[in-house]
Amino acid sequence: MEYSNQQLIHGIRQGDLAYFETLYKKYYIFLCLIAENIVRNHSDAEEIVSDVFVKLWNIRENINITTSIKAYLIKAVHNTSLNYLEKSKTSNKLTDNFNDSDFKLLAWDSDYPLGQLYEKEITDILEHGINTLPDACRQIFVLSRNEDMKYKEIADKLGISVNTVKTQMKIALVRLRENLKDYMMVLIIFILGI
Repeated sequence: MEYSNQQLIHGIRQGDLAYFETLYKKYYIFLCLIAENIVRNHSDAEEIVSDVFVKLWNIRENINITTSIKAYLIKAVHNTSLNYLEKSKTSNKLTDNFNDSDFKLLAWDSDYPLGQLYEKEITDILEHGINTLPDACRQIFVLSRNEDMKYKEIADKLGISVNTVKTQMKIALVRLRENLKDYMMVLIIFILGI
């Protein structure tokens, strides 16, 4: 079932895990790609996104989202990624070329036709990328992301090692990032420069 922005926010404020799970499944991969483009490390990106979702759940009763929940999550992942870079004293071209005052909230909402266009295009590319993964790789990726299974659960279900699951997930994410590479600058411009 597709929930509206307001339904998701209200449901999460009320502590309804179904709404939270819907939000998580809808945006997790997308947010990981954004974080990974900033921190340049897949594991760190996943940790950053997980931290954002945990924090959202912990402050759920007091959240005040004036934009779309997607824009809120993108901004939270962006800020958490920058904080991570600052704490780890890691530097990359993105943080060298921009300072914090250059970053502005992405207005990527259903009210903005250009945002809808980019979102649909990126979603289509992502779905196509998933469909072109090798069978075993795609199966593992789908079990992890769509079925929300842990690596150990996937390994047990498929009769393979956890390391094989990790390797296949890494392959899937590298290929998906490659599919979206031409759109990363568009994402960054929208996230950082509007």
